[in-house]
Amino acid sequence: MSKRMDKQAAMHDFWQNYVRDRWQHDLIEIDQRYREKKESIESGFCETFNALCTQAAIQQEQGKKGEICTIYFSFLRTSIMENSAAYRLDAYDENWFLDRTECSVVWEADFIFAPLFRRMAELETVKFCYARKITSMDIERIKLIEAIKYHLLTVEFMRSMVPMLLECQGFCQMAKSPKICLLAGEYRDQSEVLYAHPGPADKQTNGAGA
Repeated sequence: MSKRMDKQAAMHDFWQNYVRDRWQHDLIEIDQRYREKKESIESGFCETFNALCTQAAIQQEQGKKGEICTIYFSFLRTSIMENSAAYRLDAYDENWFLDRTECSVVWEADFIFAPLFRRMAELETVKFCYARKITSMDIERIKLIEAIKYHLLTVEFMRSMVPMLLECQGFCQMAKSPKICLLAGEYRDQSEVLYAHPGPADKQTNGAGA
């Protein structure tokens, strides 16, 4: 790197040489790890979800919580900063975020995020080639930017698991709204639907198309 390179040029060079498109190489490792540990990964996810639903059912028996309307899978930026792939799962009744009875568990998506954390650690050794123009704070920002790609992979995994989640004993026993939905996104922020219970109109449409 040229000694005269300014901060912006250094960051551009750093990104092009050590960050850009590197995440694509991680896909192979993620897929391999998933195939090798598929049973334990899926059972662990289902067990965490089941624990959430069981916790909600107990709170309902105690009269502390109504029918569950929303189950939210939260991506936590603060955890990413700590090199943890923790997702928070929350069960809410009709009061949504105003639900005063907390019902939450944590699930770790390590099999997806491990390559990201390793790459970011490697960047810490490369930054010294840039004469202090690239800092650890810069790498933390890069980590958060790159983490979104891994979050999207995690959401797709969650979506693929929905049929199994709906069969969990805790979910079946828990009192829930006919319109219950499962959402995934950043904590109390924008989200996307993993599952929405089909309404009468949807069922009629599906039946007509059968």
